[in-house]
Amino acid sequence: MNYYDEILEKIEGLLAEEKYSVAAEMINDELHAPYVPREIEKRLIELKKRIVLHPESKNMSDEEITYNLFHGDSDHQLLAVSELNDKNLRNYIDLCSAYLKGDGFINAKVLLIDSLIHQEINHQFLCAKDGNDHLFNPSELTVIEESVSYKTEISLLEEDFLKEPSKLLMAKQLLYKEFILHLPEAYSETEAFELAKKIFNFINDAFGSANEVL
Repeated sequence: MNYYDEILEKIEGLLAEEKYSVAAEMINDELHAPYVPREIEKRLIELKKRIVLHPESKNMSDEEITYNLFHGDSDHQLLAVSELNDKNLRNYIDLCSAYLKGDGFINAKVLLIDSLIHQEINHQFLCAKDGNDHLFNPSELTVIEESVSYKTEISLLEEDFLKEPSKLLMAKQLLYKEFILHLPEAYSETEAFELAKKIFNFINDAFGSANEVL
């Protein structure tokens, strides 16, 4: 059982014992970590949703999703986006457009953008981010995992950390997190290489390694 399996098992146990505040604190700690695998992040958000919606186990209505997007704190915005991500976003284009151009939580925005790309939504959106407006059409963008720049750097990191699986896992997680936070913009191959080099050096410094840089 790896680290994340143990964490999820502990949270499930706390929920079974109805220790919701302790479970929520543990979930928040994991979600605010510098790197979280995509599948684990999704599972943590699902568990948090169970706490927020307790005692009734139900999905958010469209009205609740809208309210949480525009009036909820960062956690509730993430939950609302998680709900949207399970839907056909073609039916929610106006809502997605309004949210992305507003002052929402940037982590929730990029997760929504990622889902719009996965669903190949053909619509021109404007995303307000870092003081700038970004125009993009999700159907014209490539899913992160399939982009040339991402796959190239993953291959390089796999070569560099071939015999160090813990470092490789961290490197992959950090690279993915940086790529998704960069949405709706995409890294060029040169930019991706520089990013991977920084991650490589950061991890080696953190582990006290003396490996040569990329």
